[in-house]
Amino acid sequence: MIHCHGCKFRKVKSLETGHSGPSAEALLAAAFGADCGPAGPLDGPQGRAWLRAVALAGAGRFAAARTLTAPVVDGPFASAARCLEASMLRQSGRHRAAAVPDGTALALAYTGCEQPVYGMSAAWAADATVGLAADALGTGRYALSARLLVRAGEHLAAHDAGVAGSAGGGAGQPSPGPWWTVPRARLRRDWVAAELAVYSGDAAGAADAVGALLTADPGPGRPRHHAKTLLIAGAAAMASGQADRAVELVEQAYRVATEAVLNPLRWAGAKMMSGTSGGEGRGAAAARIVAVLEEEWIRDGADLAGV
Repeated sequence: MIHCHGCKFRKVKSLETGHSGPSAEALLAAAFGADCGPAGPLDGPQGRAWLRAVALAGAGRFAAARTLTAPVVDGPFASAARCLEASMLRQSGRHRAAAVPDGTALALAYTGCEQPVYGMSAAWAADATVGLAADALGTGRYALSARLLVRAGEHLAAHDAGVAGSAGGGAGQPSPGPWWTVPRARLRRDWVAAELAVYSGDAAGAADAVGALLTADPGPGRPRHHAKTLLIAGAAAMASGQADRAVELVEQAYRVATEAVLNPLRWAGAKMMSGTSGGEGRGAAAARIVAVLEEEWIRDGADLAGV
């Protein structure tokens, strides 16, 4: 799908207003992409605010996103709002600061979620625990990060067991829930596990992560998660000695992020390309893109002091 950059900009600006206009399904698609399951409990003031904030953050408009998440202090989306705030801090390189909203998100994960069919409590608990694992990873605490990833896996396994039990042994596989809940949290766990292998020097684990991530890749219909999966797979490929494959994956991720106007991921892709793309000229061009994107991103509310 080809996106008009101006049209995308107008969509993001309309999300900034917070006015109820688009349907919950349209907001869900803007936040996460196509075929993410029924909106269900998202179709309310908190759910809509969270979806708008997710879309804005994905475009790099952090200040506008924080304006929408700040009032969501209780109810079923308070945990998700804190996780998003933590994610924006991490993307700015502020991993220690991110641990505060991630910890709050974990404390809130099992409060206010009374619709077990959607798996929201398990998703929020796994999301928050994965966030804490990423925070630990970003500050060099690899053993703690690994333990937290195990704990995130336990949240997901408990959810799976509960779903299987509620199915009562009937025919067919029980539904994992809408993609925006538990399946998305599972992919985020896989991302951080791959990053842990990369940064801790586990070349074998990084090599295994490449294929696993590409198998889990949600595809171009969900461009933000598609681009990030490709980026992390590219980093894992580079860490395991697959330089040519790394370049291919990172450049593909950059194209997806550029087309969908996902500036934080576009920045990350350009940053990686500046060090992996063949030829001094291509690396210098990527570095110039990084500088331009950083200026725009800071203007839109990112604090990149930690990057």
